[in-house]
Amino acid sequence: MKYSRSPIKKLSALVSILCISNPVFAWTVNVNSSVPVQTMVVPQLSSINGQLGTVNSQLGNIQVTLNNIGSAINQQGDRQASLIDQAFKKQQQFEIAQKKQDRQKAIIDKYKIPDDICAQSVSGGMRSANNAAYSGIASLGAASSNSNVRSAYLAPAKSTDVDTGNTASVHSAYCSETDMVAYGGTNFCQTKSDMPNGDISLSSVLQGAGQPNKQPEFTFTEKQVDAALLYAKNTAGRSAGRAPAKGEVKSASGRVYLGLLKQYQAYIDAAQQPQLELIAASKPNPQTIDPINEALKVPSMRHYYDRTVSATGKGKEGMSLREFEQFEVGRRYSNIAYQADLASKTETELLKEQIMVSNLTNWLLLENKKQLEKQNILNGQILAILAYGQYKDLLDSKVNQLNQAVSAK
Repeated sequence: MKYSRSPIKKLSALVSILCISNPVFAWTVNVNSSVPVQTMVVPQLSSINGQLGTVNSQLGNIQVTLNNIGSAINQQGDRQASLIDQAFKKQQQFEIAQKKQDRQKAIIDKYKIPDDICAQSVSGGMRSANNAAYSGIASLGAASSNSNVRSAYLAPAKSTDVDTGNTASVHSAYCSETDMVAYGGTNFCQTKSDMPNGDISLSSVLQGAGQPNKQPEFTFTEKQVDAALLYAKNTAGRSAGRAPAKGEVKSASGRVYLGLLKQYQAYIDAAQQPQLELIAASKPNPQTIDPINEALKVPSMRHYYDRTVSATGKGKEGMSLREFEQFEVGRRYSNIAYQADLASKTETELLKEQIMVSNLTNWLLLENKKQLEKQNILNGQILAILAYGQYKDLLDSKVNQLNQAVSAK
C-alpha cells in the first residue's frame, strides 16, 4: 500500500509551520488547556497515531506473510531435501543391488555347469566303454552265432591240410566277382557275396567288411564281426599241426609234440591279439548308450551325430568304442556347429574347454603308449623267432657233435 506522505513528515511540517508562521499572534492562554493544541495539534497527532497503528498493523501482516513465506520456503526445502535424500538412497540401493548381481554373475560364470556339460559325458563314459570292449576279447569266437567262426576259434587245432580245406569252404560265403569268374557255380562259390573277400581283406578289420569303396564303418554288424574274425584266423591263426590225442601225449614223443604245439600257439595268440582288440573295439558297446544320449542334448553334438555316426552305431546296442572315440575327437575338429559354440563361450568356459581337449589328448597319448608296449612285445617275439630259426640248426649240429664225442669215449 502507498501513502501520499508519512505521518512523521506531516508532524515535521506542522511543527515547522507553527514555528515560522507570520505574523505572530498572541492568544489568551488557559493554563489548564490550549485551544490550538486541542483544536489543531491533538487531532493531527490522533490522525498520525491512527496512521501509525495502521502501518504497524500492516507491518504485522507483512511480518506474518513473510513468516508464512519463510515457513513455506523451509517446508519446500525440507521436501526437496527429502526427495534428494530418497533419490540418493534409491541410487545407493540400486548400486548395491547392481554390484551384488555383478558378483553373483561372476561367481556363476566361474563355477556354473556350462550348457554343453552333456558333451563332457562322452569323456566321462570313456573308461567304462573301454573296459567293456576289451574284457570281451577272449569270448569273441564263442559269442558268434556263425558255426564256421565258432569252429575256427573253439575247436581243437586241425592239421594243416584240414585247416586250409576249411578256409576254402568258409570262403564260399565271401565269394567275389573274381571268384565267380574263376570257379563260380562250384561248392566254393555259388553266388556273389555282399561282403566280397570279407574273410581275406584287411579292410574287414579296419573299417568293416562290405562292398568295395563303401564308407568306413567303426561299429560293426554281427556279420562284419564274423568276417573280421575269419580274417584274423586266416592271417594270424593258421594251424601248424593238429592237436594230439589223449593216448598220444602219454609217450615221450607225444609230450614233446604237445610242448612244441603250445609254444607255437603262444606266438599265435600274440600275433592275433592286436586284430582281436580292434575287432572287440568295433562291436556295439552298451556302455556308450547313456553318455551319448546325454551328449545329444547339446545341439552341436546332435548335428555332428546325425551327420557322421554309422547306422549300426545309432542302433539300440550303442556305438562301438572306436566310433565313440572317433565321435569325441571329430565333434571338435570337424564340426562346424562346435565352432559356433566356441564363439558364444565366455573366457572361463573356453578355458575349461581347453582343459578338456588337453585331457582328451592325454587319453589318446596313453592309448598310444599302450599300443607301443604291445608292439614292443610283438617285436620281441619276432626277434625270438628269428633267433630260433638262426640258432636251431647250429645248436642241433653241436648236439650231434657232443653225442659223437661221448660215444667215442
